[in-house]
Amino acid sequence: MLAPPSGILIVNKVPGMTSHDVVMLLRRKLGVRRIGHTGTLDPIASGVLLLVVGQATKHQQVLQGHQKIYDTTIRFGSQTDTGDSTGRVISRADVPPVTPAQVDEVLASCLGASSQTPPMFSAVKVRGRPLYWWARQGLPQPGRPRPIHIYALESLGYAEGELRCRVTCSAGTYVRTLAETIAQRLGTVGHVSALSRLAVGPWTLAQAVDLCWIASASPEQLIEVLHPVEGFAHAAA
Repeated sequence: MLAPPSGILIVNKVPGMTSHDVVMLLRRKLGVRRIGHTGTLDPIASGVLLLVVGQATKHQQVLQGHQKIYDTTIRFGSQTDTGDSTGRVISRADVPPVTPAQVDEVLASCLGASSQTPPMFSAVKVRGRPLYWWARQGLPQPGRPRPIHIYALESLGYAEGELRCRVTCSAGTYVRTLAETIAQRLGTVGHVSALSRLAVGPWTLAQAVDLCWIASASPEQLIEVLHPVEGFAHAAA
């Protein structure tokens, strides 16, 4: 009797799908119930989503501790209730003229260890329900500040009220909240208009398989591209 499949599948999630949608797709394809992911990607986001299959789910919590790298675009001038472009605008402000030097100064001020309060629309649970559930009921709950670390934050270009940057951060960091902090320090408000996760620990976008391939692949082909969890089931320092 063949052993049930086990390992890590590196998926390139597309915008518009939830992380749970991707898990459900793989469950249907493999006929395996024990499948999870190691860190939610917002519906607006694309990029690296790690799925753990079978026995690899035992390492799910530890794998969530790896640092992440993101490519994000921040749109200044409006703030939304979700922190991204899917939400309702709750605040507007003028966007002051800024120089590349000012942008670099603000980004540098965000580096290092700090605390961050998860946004209202997040998967962090309060009283057994995710914060987004409470927010959708009209009963927003305050999230608890948590320690985070921004290891690197680099401007990739600023034009017409939008800043694109590359973020290397600890697990548990919300780029949406970071974007609001950057906007505030530049004298305005803002939200994330685009987000792509480039890497989770040692796993990169270059290793990821596309969802269209997963949808057409056979169970045997999917099992062939699973990565072993041994040697990687430890959080990055």
